[in-house]
Amino acid sequence: MAYPWRLGPAALLLILDLAVTLLMAAPLPAFSQANLPPDLQALITEALQANSEVKQMRSLHTASQESIKPAGALDDPEIGFSFQNVPVDTWAQNQESMTQKMLELSQKFPFPGKRRLRSEVAEEQARADGYLYQDKANEVRAKVVIDYWNLSMACADFDLTQKNKQFWEQVVQVAETRYSVGQGQQADVLQAQVELGNYLDRLLQWTQKQESLRADLNALRSKPPQTAVARPQPLRARPFLLKLEPLLTQAQSRPQLQALQAIIAKQEKAVDLAKKDYFPDAKVTLGYGFRDTLGPPVNQKQADMFTGGVMFNLPVWQADKIKPRIREEQARESAAREARQSAWNQLAALIKDRYAKLQRLAHQIALLEQGIIPQARQAAAASLSSYQVGALDFAQLYQSQIAVYNNEIQLQGYLKDFEENWAELEWLVGRELPRTPGGKK
Repeated sequence: MAYPWRLGPAALLLILDLAVTLLMAAPLPAFSQANLPPDLQALITEALQANSEVKQMRSLHTASQESIKPAGALDDPEIGFSFQNVPVDTWAQNQESMTQKMLELSQKFPFPGKRRLRSEVAEEQARADGYLYQDKANEVRAKVVIDYWNLSMACADFDLTQKNKQFWEQVVQVAETRYSVGQGQQADVLQAQVELGNYLDRLLQWTQKQESLRADLNALRSKPPQTAVARPQPLRARPFLLKLEPLLTQAQSRPQLQALQAIIAKQEKAVDLAKKDYFPDAKVTLGYGFRDTLGPPVNQKQADMFTGGVMFNLPVWQADKIKPRIREEQARESAAREARQSAWNQLAALIKDRYAKLQRLAHQIALLEQGIIPQARQAAAASLSSYQVGALDFAQLYQSQIAVYNNEIQLQGYLKDFEENWAELEWLVGRELPRTPGGKK
């Protein structure tokens, strides 16, 4: 039984070729984002789709893919038309038997292997561009994550400053009351007012910081700077359970290094292609000559004439042309290998640096959360009441309260630095790292 929808071999090959082209042009797989807050996941998705740098690298990748087929294609055939053996005394087409109108067609055929190598060189470049596109997407992802947690810190620090401003408003009232009844000093009132003014200034700074970070996030998403960005999730302490050696092993497959490895492969093939210039290319020419019937008194009909031939270029200028080209490609290959080694050395150093910072930050966060801040809060809990009844002087009140504020602000900074270094480490390694959820504060 015949099926009218059955495709022939040519159609199947066409569909397969189209499918491969679409697959190569599709966005490269990104991080899963599964363990990130939903709003941060949405910001990352928007940035990867709309960011102009990512779109630029995607277009360059697509362009390099389109160069693969033309690189291995034959040169255009040449066609020519000429008049041959025309007598100049009469310019007649039927006077001489050798007079003819010649139509010629020629095609150049490179030495076997050249077209394949040209395609492979272009293919390796396209592969390198694909890895660079993926690395740029990972970089933009890291920037979004960093700005998100910076904004979270700015919001938290604004809240802490607002809470402390309200505390110092109460201190100003208490200091004024104690001074009015002769139990306090005017200096206490003035110092409390100065401290209150400092918190008002800090509130303005944190407000400006939030607006700047929202503008940065919008720029990464190619949106107007005034576009609203919801308040991020609060920063939470997370355990640091990573090991350095597995990170260095995973970093070997970072897209940046894979792109450099593809460049090395491209140059290896470019060297092989340059060596192919020792061998000649062929040019096949076919011609067909149209002859007119000879004029009187002969009046003889003449047969048309066919010609054909093959020509080869002679690669004789080896010292001036071929060998320098080979040395050029070999030097580029050596440079690519050195670039890859240099990139790995820098990458390994950066990974070790971020790893050491994360270790330090994890210890500092634990020290603040579990020791310093609880103790400072206990010391400051009853400070205002003690100052109100005269059991605590203003200097002690100031020290206890400013210690809590500074430590809480510092904790937010450490938490932000932890997430920032984590995001940079993921970009450096080239993959998402196992993320253990943080606890509640």
